[in-house]
Amino acid sequence: MRLTSREKEILEVLKKDPMASQEELAERFSITRSSVAVHISNLMKKGVILGKGYVFNEQVTIVVLGEIYQKIQIESEIHPDVINVMFSGSGYEMSKLFARYGMNIKTVSIVGNDDLADMVLSELQETGVDTNNIIRLSNYRTCRRVLVNNQVMYGEELSFNEYRKAIELKEGVVFNCEWLVVEPGFQELIHHKSINKAEDKLPNFSTYFYPRYPEPIPDYLQRFSVIVIGVEDTPDSLDYYVKQSQEMQNREQLYVITDGRDRLVYISNEGSNDFPLLMGQSLGGIKGLSRLSAGIVYGLSCNYPIRQAIRLGIGAI
Repeated sequence: MRLTSREKEILEVLKKDPMASQEELAERFSITRSSVAVHISNLMKKGVILGKGYVFNEQVTIVVLGEIYQKIQIESEIHPDVINVMFSGSGYEMSKLFARYGMNIKTVSIVGNDDLADMVLSELQETGVDTNNIIRLSNYRTCRRVLVNNQVMYGEELSFNEYRKAIELKEGVVFNCEWLVVEPGFQELIHHKSINKAEDKLPNFSTYFYPRYPEPIPDYLQRFSVIVIGVEDTPDSLDYYVKQSQEMQNREQLYVITDGRDRLVYISNEGSNDFPLLMGQSLGGIKGLSRLSAGIVYGLSCNYPIRQAIRLGIGAI
């Protein structure tokens, strides 16, 4: 969760002098003791101070908002006799990526009330993911999708309205973190829910998407801090989205545009920079975008330079 300027000042003093009293803090900052008590209470609610004695939580909190489903995949053209069954979805895949990085990760999603839900929750918990904000719907089964040659042929879906209700129910978690990682289907909803909230109290928003050229970049992504864009393998598509990103980019945004095979361009307040992809660094479609996005967020949360964060995302280091 982003801290106010006063909360940051009080936190820095307490780190240097954990025995400082509320009266001393009030005198130092020329505010009332009751104001100090409110600031400290807010720091505890935000998880920065863990309890009495001012035990500090230095770990960045990341919340992943995304789907979890069972994927039944058939590659009829390559391996006609092979059927792969696995868990998938941004809520599942990105949560495991962040857990592998050792991050404090919470997942907001929905599953059904079945054995499949028991399995996926158990698996996420074993990797260190906080699953307390994954809602189980008593009258539904966990989502299942059948893919043939990477095309969805059948889906037993949970409705968008159920996800909307889950986000509203867990809004305190969704907006009470340092980084909120949002899957493409929920970008606009998060944008609308954040409009009337104070900017300094919002987390950094991160997302990725794969537009169909020449589909424009949506205006609502201007509220996101990190936007990873995968482009089609056409001669003009990458330059087309680089130009759009340059026109939309504000001083706090990072746009990363890649064809997933040869080129990657990132646009920040320092300008536009090319990052050629080397042999063996292919991102492999939409799943590669989520991996790239997770690596960048991890790197930035650790205060790495942008270029190093991107190298983490593509697995270069």
